[in-house]
Amino acid sequence: MLSHQHVDALNRFLHTTYGRERACRLVQYFSRFYVFYLTRHGAPAADIQRWTDLKNHVSNARKFFRLLKPVEFAQTGLKSLGTTDEVLRATGFLKQLGMFLYYSAEVFVLLLDLVASLVAGLYKFQLLGIRAHILAKERTAAIQGEKGIDADLKAREKHRATYQFVQDALDCVIPSSALGMLPVDEGFVGLVGIVTSLICMNTQWSSVNP
Repeated sequence: MLSHQHVDALNRFLHTTYGRERACRLVQYFSRFYVFYLTRHGAPAADIQRWTDLKNHVSNARKFFRLLKPVEFAQTGLKSLGTTDEVLRATGFLKQLGMFLYYSAEVFVLLLDLVASLVAGLYKFQLLGIRAHILAKERTAAIQGEKGIDADLKAREKHRATYQFVQDALDCVIPSSALGMLPVDEGFVGLVGIVTSLICMNTQWSSVNP
């Protein structure tokens, strides 16, 4: 039964820009998958176009949510340079640099209507950021294991690192597919997007509703 507590939790989630953007991402990738499904099953062109339009409109809306993201990644990248561990410093900076370049290009695409080929090329920077993030998470887990931290804390950190690793690994599929590096269809990409969106939403939900 829906209670005030559930509504308050939902409001806290949707009150954050990241929460709303992730919810829109879920709708976008579901639409992408459903367009593939309808096409494969010979649905009327009008139905396919309706879902295609929804996917495109939500995709454009998400770009407005992320307009100032490059500033956040630039600040985080500069802070990562102060990390004492060399591997964490390098991978952390590479991740933030990759995401900064990717989202900066997205802003330019939105404002200046850059050509589609440039957008596809800039997926490489997103992929670079994801790979750097994976390396950083693995290094963090290794360092914390060496310090002999409390068993419960170690288990939580391991779970968090594994959870993030799975998300990053799945996210690699999307830019890799766009670059032609993985021979997967739109339906598979849509399903991956749905799963990673739910993972992100669960993480954000836990963050705002501890």
